[in-house]
Amino acid sequence: MGGSRKGIPNKINKYDTDILPRLSDIKEWLMEGDTVREICKKLSISPDTWYKYCKQHETLMELVNMGRGVLCNEVEKSLLKLCNGYDYEELKTIVEEDKNGKKRTRIEKMKRHQPPSAQAISFFLRNRMPEEWAEKKEIILDTSQNEEARKKLFLQMINGEVDVENQDSEYQDEQTGTNDDYIQ
Repeated sequence: MGGSRKGIPNKINKYDTDILPRLSDIKEWLMEGDTVREICKKLSISPDTWYKYCKQHETLMELVNMGRGVLCNEVEKSLLKLCNGYDYEELKTIVEEDKNGKKRTRIEKMKRHQPPSAQAISFFLRNRMPEEWAEKKEIILDTSQNEEARKKLFLQMINGEVDVENQDSEYQDEQTGTNDDYIQ
């Protein structure tokens, strides 16, 4: 009874019967952009079972990562193509009727140009170089010196070392830049 526990025969696992033989299909589905739900539906398993199999079977996890990697590379290429612009051929089918009512079909090839997309360029730059191109930049101001000066002034005011009314007008003058010391 090699491999069985307490006389119970080994149960055939759904991974061995339904997943392992379809690894090439799974890879294709991933490269085509199928979601986990779509793949699970095709395999007749639940998403929980899918994630369990991914954790338990390194081969499946590597396949998932590789399939998604290929898809991401294709999307990146498409984004770059949109950023740079590209040329393409357009086929146009023309049906003509002669004097006798006989129909003739001819195909015309037209070269077209897709100009660069400002939206694609913006997306690319904001994501690849966020320090330089992010719409919202975080600015960190060091106000520790101002805070220390305010604390000192507050302590001086409490101890009566500073005339409060006179100090308020001086402080406001400093903030607006109209202190008499600066005017000459």
